[in-house]
Amino acid sequence: MKRIVLFLISLILASTTVAFAASVTASGEGPSKEAALATAMRRAVEQGVGTFVKSSTTVVDSALVDDKILSHSKGYVTSYKILKQDKNSDGFVITITATVDNKLLKGDIDALTILRKGDVVGNPRILVAFSNKSKDRIFKDKEFTEEIYNGIVESLTDKQFRVVDKAAAERFSMQQAETHEIDVDLNKAAAYGLKFHAEYTLFYSVSGVVRDGVIGKSVLLNVKTQLIDNTRSQIITSKKVEQAGMGQTVEQALEKAAREGGKKIVNPMIDILQKNWMDMQQNGAMYTIVIDGVDDPEEIARFTEMFEKFPLATGAKEVESGGGKTTFEATYKGKRDQLDRDVIRTAKELGWAMKKIRAEGARSTWKKQ
Repeated sequence: MKRIVLFLISLILASTTVAFAASVTASGEGPSKEAALATAMRRAVEQGVGTFVKSSTTVVDSALVDDKILSHSKGYVTSYKILKQDKNSDGFVITITATVDNKLLKGDIDALTILRKGDVVGNPRILVAFSNKSKDRIFKDKEFTEEIYNGIVESLTDKQFRVVDKAAAERFSMQQAETHEIDVDLNKAAAYGLKFHAEYTLFYSVSGVVRDGVIGKSVLLNVKTQLIDNTRSQIITSKKVEQAGMGQTVEQALEKAAREGGKKIVNPMIDILQKNWMDMQQNGAMYTIVIDGVDDPEEIARFTEMFEKFPLATGAKEVESGGGKTTFEATYKGKRDQLDRDVIRTAKELGWAMKKIRAEGARSTWKKQ
């Protein structure tokens, strides 16, 4: 029985691989074996490009495909086998069968299509985190904090924003409560949000007063928020609202004020959030990439040229080098994890092994192995 299960799993994995990879045959010529092989790989990738472009409703400029896709042909070929190799008066002719990573190829074709149309890719992912540093225990009550959290999340999801799960948000709040810092550290909040692939962190705190009324209790809450752009470790906007609540008990008054206060604080931030997200998607954000182990001028030039050829990257340049390290800057129109992926792809095409050793906001540091 165990063997049958393992066999079925292997079939599922094999079918998944086939869906994302294609085996094609292509030939290439050139003055050297290396040049002929590179041409053959390019033609193998061209077959996949043709398939995806034909299936797209948007025509992608051929020059853009040539510059941003086909210049990376080697990176899409996961394996190859030389079927035939001949030499003639002009050089070499090589025929290969190559396995092309269609998932990666389609992702880059889609990126070009989106950039051409000027569309914004979905809505951002947001980490909603509560500041657990209030001195008044009444504003740390679990039911109260859940109500205000639910009010914030409800408003965000109604506007089609994606929110990181509550368990992750609670872990961040507990980590902050265990420190002695009065205010949230932007870099820590940004790094934690990026850990869960969140482009923004909405960090909020609550204070207020409780009063005795004629027939019960009344509460006046002050809800403060900071909206943090995680990729750049910057506060986009800060807002503060007041919300009243009444009930026969303090708990009832808090519960009524909490959910409405959570909803109320989101509304004035929506326009700013959407504007910032659209600007980042259409115009990109500036990122800093530090590579430890690279300071040779030729290697620097090759990395800069290769990285800038990816669809979402523009304006890549060296800004500082020395002591075995080089710092690059580039404008990137995708998400942080996409940028990391393209850094790794660039290194792979150059024959480097790289490991990310640190990330803080829009700055990441890599070690060339």
